[in-house]
Amino acid sequence: MLVNAPRGALVTKRSGAMPRSVDRRYSCPVELTLDVVGGKWKPMILWLLRGQKRRFNDLQAAMPGITHKVLTHQLRELERDGIVTRTVTSEPRLRVDYALTDFGATLRPILDAMASWAKRHQRRFGATILPLRVVSKIARTKGRSSP
Repeated sequence: MLVNAPRGALVTKRSGAMPRSVDRRYSCPVELTLDVVGGKWKPMILWLLRGQKRRFNDLQAAMPGITHKVLTHQLRELERDGIVTRTVTSEPRLRVDYALTDFGATLRPILDAMASWAKRHQRRFGATILPLRVVSKIARTKGRSSP
């Protein structure tokens, strides 16, 4: 779908309008939720997109350890399920932004509850939750020091 854009810029916006074609049955509602947003990376992607749109490289920098291939796959699944939109803008350079859809935004209370639980119990697990800016800075520093 083409979207209004500055003169000379081509913008395409894709939203996951292709629901899963298989009729699946679940024994528990949490199982369905985990099928759509579960796994190692999807909750982190959703957390990063909860307040603003982000570019692919920004997402990857904020998630040390995720590969380009895995991030692409996870974003495509979230897009397919209507959770995330992908907007490609051809300004002077190609730019790809990801954002939560209105449907995806319905997951914010779940993400907030998970974040509150983690903050409340982090000591029990010997964990420290770093601010996003620190995680991104660490990822950039590691990227520069790699041979």
